[in-house]
Amino acid sequence: MNILTADTLLHCQNSLGESPVWCTEQQALFWIDIRQSSLHRLKDKIHSSYSLTDSVTAFAAATNGQFIAATNTGFNSLALTDEIAVQQSIQPFLENSNDFRMNDAALDRQGRFWSGSIQAPPGNDDATGTLYRLQHNQHCAVLEGFCSQNGLAWSPDGRIMYVSDSHPSTASIWRYDFNIETGTPTNKTLFADQSLLKGRPDGATVDTDGCYWIAASDVGQILRLTPAGEIDAIVNVPTKHVTNICFGGPQLKTMFITTQRYLNPNEQAGNLFVLETDYQGIAETAYRGR
Repeated sequence: MNILTADTLLHCQNSLGESPVWCTEQQALFWIDIRQSSLHRLKDKIHSSYSLTDSVTAFAAATNGQFIAATNTGFNSLALTDEIAVQQSIQPFLENSNDFRMNDAALDRQGRFWSGSIQAPPGNDDATGTLYRLQHNQHCAVLEGFCSQNGLAWSPDGRIMYVSDSHPSTASIWRYDFNIETGTPTNKTLFADQSLLKGRPDGATVDTDGCYWIAASDVGQILRLTPAGEIDAIVNVPTKHVTNICFGGPQLKTMFITTQRYLNPNEQAGNLFVLETDYQGIAETAYRGR
């Protein structure tokens, strides 16, 4: 078992830091604060922030230096110009719903954008959330039955999809076979539950070894699970509510960790954390619209 400890990188004290995205072209880290409707960038040790007109819950890189975002109303494109975040609605299918918003999101290896809906405000244990796929700016429902969908990630070859439900009543991770041509997940099996994880499974990523990294919220740890579902590394984070992780840096060996403070406002809560590792992440395929 490899036991590691993350260090504080930035005292940003996000209310709900989430969705870290490494941009290889800019060599910069981006992330969001969901509750403050703000987007953040860290480049060359300079921290910048942008106000968001439509609340973004997760986002990923798109072509032309832009981003694709999951929001309170559906899916938006997002571009940064002169310190302003410009959003354009693509699929506002939740526009007339006060009951749901989008939550976690990620790109599969073919560049399709996935995100799940969650009841708004979250907390209800009704499994009414849906996982959606966005491709060529058209969305479709793929999986149903989530309370709080999270933990989206794909194996290096894209043929295994992982997804979690972080609601306390479920707190489990599932593994699916994944058809890379059609973007269809099948053969759902339990990968890990709270008896192994201890904390609730939040954001996730996969490394080049095919191991799955999950933010174990409530216990302040990042866990590395082998494809067999065994924990072989633990990253301790000096705050309780870790939310998400990504690999970045020149060699994709730097782990960035987002956290939140609105549930537990201690000194380190909501800060951005970092760990230099011997593990390597996988460069994401940018989302392509039409």
